[in-house]
Amino acid sequence: MSTKPRNKALFSAESPPPPGGICLSSFVVVSNGSRILLGKMKNPDTWVERFFVSQKFVPGYLAEPEKFLMPATHLAWYESPLDAADRILREQALVDFPKEKIKLLGVQSHLRGDVNDEKNPPHWDICFVYEARLPSKAAAKIKSPDWFDDFGFKPKTKLTSSDFLRAQGDVLEEANVIGNKKKLTRKKK
Repeated sequence: MSTKPRNKALFSAESPPPPGGICLSSFVVVSNGSRILLGKMKNPDTWVERFFVSQKFVPGYLAEPEKFLMPATHLAWYESPLDAADRILREQALVDFPKEKIKLLGVQSHLRGDVNDEKNPPHWDICFVYEARLPSKAAAKIKSPDWFDDFGFKPKTKLTSSDFLRAQGDVLEEANVIGNKKKLTRKKK
């Protein structure tokens, strides 16, 4: 337990954000039955310019080209998480889906790193996780955008958190969308 006084999560000129940074992001689980829509990063400049991926993370994405990304983005200033989810569907996944049918699965808080490490302070992620359930007819019309490779529906039961970049698998696991193979293969006592 830290002996430092706790700061409230109120960020202003008098109370700046944590030194390791904080991200507000929306994720959309685009599903069709037991499958979810995923892809692999292609054209990193598009991701930086259009989907708010930090340039400093691109080398990490490219170092693991076999890993998946789900449709997601950081929020723009003053954008609601639902508006960001709608933007993800329209602009990133190129999915025509009514905004009023996007459902909130949950809000998650992830802290990466040690809060007592002043040289390498932890990063804090607040994740708004939504779902868009596509009927088969709409799912069949999905086309791969220029910024994704291997874009398409993958069976949830074959995915684990380690199949994803930047801890997105942890987000899906916490939302109970995918499971960990270790959990799935655990024997009964």
